[in-house]
Amino acid sequence: MKEESVIGKFIINGKLHLESPLIIGSGRDEFVDIEVLKDETGVPFIPATSVIGVLRHYFEDNFPENKGDDFNYFWGISEKRNADTQKSIQSAFICHDLYAHEAKIRVRDGVRIDPSKQIAADEAKYDFEIIEKGAIFNLLWEVTLRQIYNKDSFKRMLATIMFPLKNGTISIGAKTNNGFGKCVLKDINVTEFDFKEKEDVYKWLMQDFSHGKPDIDSEPYKKNSNIFSIEGRFAVKNSIIIRAYSEKFDMPDATNITSNGEFVLPGTSLKGAIRNRALKILKTFMNEGAEKKINHLFGIAGKKENDEKIKSRVQVEERVIKSVKPELQTRIKIDRFTGGTVKTALFNSMPLWNENEQDESIIIKINIRDYQNWEAGLMLQVLKDIWCEDLPIGGEKNVGRGILKGISAIIEWENRETHERRKLEIKSGEKGVLFSDESAAKELNDFASNFQMGAI
Repeated sequence: MKEESVIGKFIINGKLHLESPLIIGSGRDEFVDIEVLKDETGVPFIPATSVIGVLRHYFEDNFPENKGDDFNYFWGISEKRNADTQKSIQSAFICHDLYAHEAKIRVRDGVRIDPSKQIAADEAKYDFEIIEKGAIFNLLWEVTLRQIYNKDSFKRMLATIMFPLKNGTISIGAKTNNGFGKCVLKDINVTEFDFKEKEDVYKWLMQDFSHGKPDIDSEPYKKNSNIFSIEGRFAVKNSIIIRAYSEKFDMPDATNITSNGEFVLPGTSLKGAIRNRALKILKTFMNEGAEKKINHLFGIAGKKENDEKIKSRVQVEERVIKSVKPELQTRIKIDRFTGGTVKTALFNSMPLWNENEQDESIIIKINIRDYQNWEAGLMLQVLKDIWCEDLPIGGEKNVGRGILKGISAIIEWENRETHERRKLEIKSGEKGVLFSDESAAKELNDFASNFQMGAI
């Protein structure tokens, strides 16, 4: 039997559930700045290239020591050796386009805030289409086994790339660091066909996957986690609004943005507020270079083709706002010189008000990849500002909206010496903040000290 002879197949079927809105841009901007990719019938889908690209980068970034011949056989390569020769290997891993016929598409508005003025920047308004959370995509993978391939190695690679999908720790599409594209793989069916067995050949020809298993029988590669993580739980002190503007005449001019019928705090709004506050804090400690350091932490897109582009290492999540109720308010604009109302300046908005000031309403999740100690210290300073009701989130801050009250937080990081994952839980008590572990609290104080002493 030749080395390239096909000896079997792995078929993986599953359902990919969207946990947050998804942006898969088509490159068109006829109606909005970013349009969702659709087929000829108007049905949105996730192209296989987007899925394979995300999974390959995940494997390359986290397991570079396993990039050998098996990696090349699994993912395929095409590279020039010199001017006359090129090495190409066909990928054994095939992913089909993912379709969801019940997917809902909505348009969201965005605006860039000028950090120096804390108002919208000129000509920085944009809008984009999203696929709403709750959509379920059909996933189909196919892995071809040849005589030359190491089947056990392929199984371990599959287990490794399936692991973050099953746990919802990997995102697909655009703006993933702003909370978009979070997904979870469910209803998994892994079917192995051995073409040395006539029965398996027949089942393959008939596309019979009834003898599949709910998981692949292999352990994933262990990932080294250099992530600083904060998950804070907050109550809305009074009211909050992340504005969405209605086009219907019988609706308020501004309501809080929703996703799949639920009020949400978008990752774009949260990350923008965190970034601006982090820059403000850093500028109080540094005369020069603060913006450059913030760009290397939060990323920068670059306005022009030749501008520097840096991928963000800070990731936030879009979360549902709970224990709130919308109430309509009518407001007017006042002429500051006459003290009277401005004509045609009447508008109404529907902010969200807390049902109980003590009830948890918002969970804020922040991750920093490949962090430095001073960056962790900076994020602790930002957490302190939100916790102490000094950093409002969302719109209409000038009338007191967006103030959050800290209830509890869980902070996780990796000890530099032992590589052990450390965890500290803090809670708001009657006499101040309570810590679950004093030794862990001391480590966090070291991060803060590094930042405050200017060791950046």
